[in-house]
Amino acid sequence: MKNVIIFTYLQRHLIKMFPIIAELQNNRQINLTVLLMTQEEQSLAIENHIEYKMLDEFTANIRQYDFDLGWGLEPLINAIDQIKPNIFLAIEVNYILRNAVRYCKQNGIKTIILQHGTPNRYSLHAFVPFEGDLFLAWGDFSKEFLVKNNMPPEKIILTGGVSFDRTLTLIPNKHRIAQTLNLNPHKKWILFTTQGSGSGSIPTPKEIRDGVAQTANSLKNNNEVQLIYQVHPSQKMAFIRALLRDIPSNNYVVCKYKDTEELIKSSDAMITFFSTTAIDAILLKKPLLLINLSEDKDFLPLPKMGVAIGVYDAKDISLSIENLLTGSPFENESYDRAIKYLNYKNDGKALQRVMDIIYDNIGV
Repeated sequence: MKNVIIFTYLQRHLIKMFPIIAELQNNRQINLTVLLMTQEEQSLAIENHIEYKMLDEFTANIRQYDFDLGWGLEPLINAIDQIKPNIFLAIEVNYILRNAVRYCKQNGIKTIILQHGTPNRYSLHAFVPFEGDLFLAWGDFSKEFLVKNNMPPEKIILTGGVSFDRTLTLIPNKHRIAQTLNLNPHKKWILFTTQGSGSGSIPTPKEIRDGVAQTANSLKNNNEVQLIYQVHPSQKMAFIRALLRDIPSNNYVVCKYKDTEELIKSSDAMITFFSTTAIDAILLKKPLLLINLSEDKDFLPLPKMGVAIGVYDAKDISLSIENLLTGSPFENESYDRAIKYLNYKNDGKALQRVMDIIYDNIGV
């Protein structure tokens, strides 16, 4: 039996690991430990019938709060010592993970890190310096950026995004979604996937306020469209609703729907800042608007690649949304180039490639 640890500390990381967990759980040669940190992850694991252990089981110390990163490293190291994994799997390497990966390296334990988000200059701390054995990247866009920022190219393997496999094959029930969210399935749906201020305060609080409110204001009199705000896991719905309090609410909903990819596939167009969901939209060839009110005009290459509308000034949001709804679709050739660049092969077989790499590295 080979021992494998999968560790996550955020709900959205655990969700990205679901397909890999399922594959490993079904392999009789693998003894899998899914190691979790937060109550949100615990609830999600229970809901999805995943066996797990909490970090609390590996320490006598009491955490001060749920997301207590300062507390988490000691039980994580203890878990590694007790389980003695042949391989340690995680998503990106910021916070306590960098120390855990270094500890594994010192003790001869192989580490494989999977890409979770789109790398940019504000999130470099989550990627480099890279001390793991392998980094499984979505595509050439990610690899080129990381190599440019000193990640050893020999440690990067292109696999495509495992979560994108599902995006490509998903068949959502639009009428069920409409019933759940009180939407009209016969109108155009515009999906806005929101984001909170992340590393470098990007998007800025003002950018969030302007993007969210002016989008709703631009569409408030459009009876053919319904606007869906899918609220980021790091944000509260009450915060987004507060930004919209002065705008009539008959043509928008604010939600945390359980399946963002279902919403993307069911919608007629999408708006975001620089969320990873933009890549899902491109893979599905959905009309896409990227709001970028910062000084970094090249945050994502999608407008330059001819597969998204970029808006760089708040006063242009209304016209950009009009173009999103009425403009000509982007060229298929542009989509094909962008898709190949973002998601390796884009053939729905990323999970198979990831599992082959895992099994090859533990001798199964």
